[in-house]
Amino acid sequence: MKWTVEHIIPASGKIKAGEVLNRCLEEQLSHFPVVDNGIFRGMIRCEDLNEVDPNEPVKNLDYLFENFHVTDLRDWTKLFSEFLTNETNVMPVLDEHAQYKGLVFLEDILLDLSEIQAFTQEGTLIRVLKESKDFSFFQAAQIVETNGAKLLGILLVEENPEGVVVELKVTGGDVNRILQSFRRYDYKVLSEHEEDLHLQELREHADFLNKYLEMGKG
Repeated sequence: MKWTVEHIIPASGKIKAGEVLNRCLEEQLSHFPVVDNGIFRGMIRCEDLNEVDPNEPVKNLDYLFENFHVTDLRDWTKLFSEFLTNETNVMPVLDEHAQYKGLVFLEDILLDLSEIQAFTQEGTLIRVLKESKDFSFFQAAQIVETNGAKLLGILLVEENPEGVVVELKVTGGDVNRILQSFRRYDYKVLSEHEEDLHLQELREHADFLNKYLEMGKG
């Protein structure tokens, strides 16, 4: 599988922190690449730039640089793991000489994987709803992975006045834990699952209430 490497112009060491932060916001990036003379120096987390002097040259912020990257885009499982491990929505791609080639975006990979993996392997389908302004492909994927499951695919089903409806196909892990994690992050679980203890409790409470009301009538 081959993904498009987008050549986002990196920051040089001479660029000021405030300029890089503006680029982060424009491009909606979690990290921004720093390159000098074609050599990759690292990725700087955009939210860290809020804590420094906007006039500070990036070269003086090397203590903030995170040195993650990939050189091979063929192994999607390793690539996906790198995204989640480094909590990033972009991944720098280097050649064998550490020359910066560009960035690949997590959203592009998730969309491609949804077409390839989601409906060709056995797994559990989970459908959730999240407010549009708060939805993140990265967060949804991370919720699945941090609960010991593997994400086979993710599909944007629809966007309506309530928010974004997303369907995920997962395998392994504890489905109940995954569902509870989604709820903790303010996702509404639309699909029904036998493993969903929260739904079971609601049904038990409803049955108890109905019995109580019936007793009152008697």
